[in-house]
Amino acid sequence: MNPIANNGVALALSFFLCISFFPSLNAVPDITPTCEKTKHKELCIGSFQESYLGRYLPDNANPKLLASIIIKIVVNNASDVSRNLKTTVLEGPVPLTPEARAKYGICDQEVVSAMKELDKVRTAMEMSNRRSEKLNMLAAVANTDNCVKELTQVEAQLPDKKQFNEVIVLKQMLENVDDIIKTVG
Repeated sequence: MNPIANNGVALALSFFLCISFFPSLNAVPDITPTCEKTKHKELCIGSFQESYLGRYLPDNANPKLLASIIIKIVVNNASDVSRNLKTTVLEGPVPLTPEARAKYGICDQEVVSAMKELDKVRTAMEMSNRRSEKLNMLAAVANTDNCVKELTQVEAQLPDKKQFNEVIVLKQMLENVDDIIKTVG
């Protein structure tokens, strides 16, 4: 065998050895056991795997850390929903009745309130304040429920169901967080 071929084999062997000793930089911890406890398991797994936040966790991350990351993911999603409600509907060119525009405005306020409540949940988790955790989580879920109720009242008038569907997904994500919070001790 010529020396160039030997170098190529040695290089390939070195590469595969390195890969076997170092985990992938893009590896995402297995969130399945945590998400198994939620109402919307596939959404839980999918949202975690799609988020860049999950890529920096060790495989053996404790449940509290996973819950905190999942809350951050949901807050990011809520922020996107709020931005979409504002730019596409409230400030956008979409023709809406005054009633529908008002309902969207209320919904947006509820989404922003849910984000604030989720931040309080994370703080309460860090301080091991289970009572605050529970109360703030209930408030966040109630905020998204109110948003869905507001949009449901004008659903027939909505020109595009995209924002409505985003709010439904956000509500489901919050329900998942609630389920996860209940299992973290």
